[in-house]
Amino acid sequence: MLPSNPLTPTDDEFERVERRLLETIDAQQTHRMHRHRAVAVVSAVLLVAGGGATAWVTLATPELRTTSAYCYSAPSTGSAFTQVGSPSDQIAPDGTVTPAVPNPDPAEAALSNCGAVWAIDFFGGGTPIAPPRNDTETSSDSVPAFVVPPLRACLRPDGVLAVFPVPPTDPNTDDAAAFCEALDLELPYPPRSPSP
Repeated sequence: MLPSNPLTPTDDEFERVERRLLETIDAQQTHRMHRHRAVAVVSAVLLVAGGGATAWVTLATPELRTTSAYCYSAPSTGSAFTQVGSPSDQIAPDGTVTPAVPNPDPAEAALSNCGAVWAIDFFGGGTPIAPPRNDTETSSDSVPAFVVPPLRACLRPDGVLAVFPVPPTDPNTDDAAAFCEALDLELPYPPRSPSP
């Protein structure tokens, strides 16, 4: 049957145009989806690379790496901690400031500073060395001292030392490298030799 108006499309032509239109739309959507997926993948890669570069660059200052330490309450980086440090300057009574002599062994200084934290029972639950006296004479020097557990220094990813108590039941009690490795940390750097 011929249409009354030769310019009016037939039903077959309508179906063919509809099919082509739907195929074109589908192709455009597929192309757009691939483009969006590619942009998302590139963005994720850049984000991960940028985060890795930021983490790599985020180191503590040289001063913090040599004079500061984190003292942890348990052999876990997720345990409570406090930060301690050795002074970098000495101030004389007249107000003059002179740089402190750098400690050749930052790990030894960190162990000493964290030992002081444990000696004052900073984390609580410590064992007093001697029972408190009941006499009436008290002075500022009569603060009870607490047992300092065996301590081990490890190196955090930011370059600052971390000091942990070593429980007697720890399987790595006698192996410093294994102890630090179990915490995903490294052994501290060996002490520097004094310059000639």
